[in-house]
Amino acid sequence: MRKPRVVILGRPNVGKSSLFNRIIERRRAITDEMSGVTRDAVEATTKIAGRAVTVVDTGGVTDADGVFDAAVRETSLEAARDADVILLVLDVTTVTPEDEELIETIRPYRDRTVLVVNKVDTPERDSLVWEQYAHGFDEVVPVSAAHGRGMDVLIDSIVRRLPAVPEPSEPVVSAPTDEATEQAVPAGPVDGEGTPARAIRIAILGRPNTGKSTLANYLIGRNASLVSDIPGTTRDVVENEFVFRGLIFTILDTAGIRKKSRVTEAVEYYSVNRAIKTIDEADIVYLMIDATIGLEDQDKKIAAHAVRKGRGIVIVLNKWDLAPDTTNAFTAFSDRIRYIFPVLGFAPILPVTATTGEGVPKLLTLTEAIFRRLTTRIETGRLNAALARWVEATPPPTRGPFRWKPRYMTQVSSNPTRFVLFANSARNFPTAYQGYIVNSLRREFGLSDIPIELDVRDGAKK
Repeated sequence: MRKPRVVILGRPNVGKSSLFNRIIERRRAITDEMSGVTRDAVEATTKIAGRAVTVVDTGGVTDADGVFDAAVRETSLEAARDADVILLVLDVTTVTPEDEELIETIRPYRDRTVLVVNKVDTPERDSLVWEQYAHGFDEVVPVSAAHGRGMDVLIDSIVRRLPAVPEPSEPVVSAPTDEATEQAVPAGPVDGEGTPARAIRIAILGRPNTGKSTLANYLIGRNASLVSDIPGTTRDVVENEFVFRGLIFTILDTAGIRKKSRVTEAVEYYSVNRAIKTIDEADIVYLMIDATIGLEDQDKKIAAHAVRKGRGIVIVLNKWDLAPDTTNAFTAFSDRIRYIFPVLGFAPILPVTATTGEGVPKLLTLTEAIFRRLTTRIETGRLNAALARWVEATPPPTRGPFRWKPRYMTQVSSNPTRFVLFANSARNFPTAYQGYIVNSLRREFGLSDIPIELDVRDGAKK
């Protein structure tokens, strides 16, 4: 169902992102005194008067002729035209010609616009609010987003403008398909199969300019993230939902992650940290790699963090249409990735072309299957029956007269998938035999393509 959309609009540095964070009651957008920090439209779902609402923080609208200014302006105005409620934000201390021009641009939508006068955080500034009524809007609301002043009045104004009709259906985004991509990826013999009860959350991570925003825009069917050939275009984490074959996905497009020595702006530093933290919020990570460049050290660091968090990972080879045109190109890429970073041996590798959507349906089908495996719970009885067979087929090694003896095993969590193996001695339990147990889990219970953590502990004989 499409949620009502509340879009925050204004020129740079009037406090839009602070207002956005205040409304959704958590820090999502990056705020900074430097003008033009927000470039992409950042979305989040929150509850307003008990109703799910999508709040959109747009990039600053300006007439400047910078590299991104025109694109930011068009993206922001497009978001406003699609809004149910527009929050047009002014700085109480300064109304500029850019503000005046934006007011005229939004005037045709005045019936769904609230003029929000921000930075009213002193008694002296209260007297300046009256001047803003001259702009002709029905409702002018003074606030201080930084301190929370006036937010109750603003929320009431939003509620009065929300559409009264039931929420319509969520639009279905259909990507190009062919016989190869229509092949379903089997979920395997796992417990608890069925339709996921919530959206599958995907974080798109990778170095700058690998095509993360291009893929995100293709998936949601509109230009939510700015796309250019200049590394570092995306600063905020851009969150959007889309539907594929009846399943809801939430896509998190992040800032490109590069080496610390190359992170020159404070804003980019916070962007990179926010992108890394997004791994904690995701179920599955798309590690975007430019197929014309290949895997680099920074990719390995991103992947290592995702593995530590137990997230599903798909290595996405983007720009495959520009990769070397050889019969064995994919095999060569895959072998090199497996050699450089063996800890990702479980992660599937998939070539795509984000600009055209080639390979995307197969990527989403694979994503669904991985999510089902991540959320699988295996009964302890089944686990231990299988463990007994594995130990009988391949007993643990010995050290002199001593032999390690696995006692029993239990699954302690799913998503991340973690098991505890109790043995007569956990000390120096052979790493190779732990690998044997993990591989047996994958094979027996259909847990391929996901990370599995096995913790060996001392356990009494049962």
